[in-house]
Amino acid sequence: MKILCVVVCIILMLVDSLAQNNQYLPPDKGYAYDKPNQQFPSSPQPQPSPGRPAPSYGPPSQDNHHHEPGMPFDFQYKVNDIETQNDYSHKAVSDGDVTRGEYRVQLPDGRTQVVRYTADWKNGYNAEVSYEGEAKYPEGLGQGGANAGGYKY
Repeated sequence: MKILCVVVCIILMLVDSLAQNNQYLPPDKGYAYDKPNQQFPSSPQPQPSPGRPAPSYGPPSQDNHHHEPGMPFDFQYKVNDIETQNDYSHKAVSDGDVTRGEYRVQLPDGRTQVVRYTADWKNGYNAEVSYEGEAKYPEGLGQGGANAGGYKY
């Protein structure tokens, strides 16, 4: 027991001495930098580079694009937690060029939102959104608003 107390005391002394020698703390009286001899510009305006053409905007040229296909994949997951009322899923498949998928989310009003999508390098992301089921709202006095329940976390 005595040895343990001695070891703890030595460790505390070492930690205290190391903390005093910490070179990464700012100086006690702050930094003593010289004032800059140039005024800081209040509103810098970018100047155009001489000899550069103005940017032109429009659809990208097909000649400049070199497309490399990505890695093919296929995945899916589903969550249905009754206690927290979380019900959603996602599945997608890709051949490396085109990705097709669908995700579903159970909404608080009882409907299921379904998003079916296609994405590729040429056309971007294109989604089709639909809903399954009928929206149901609480009935009676005192129902709805902040007391409606909604999601449980």
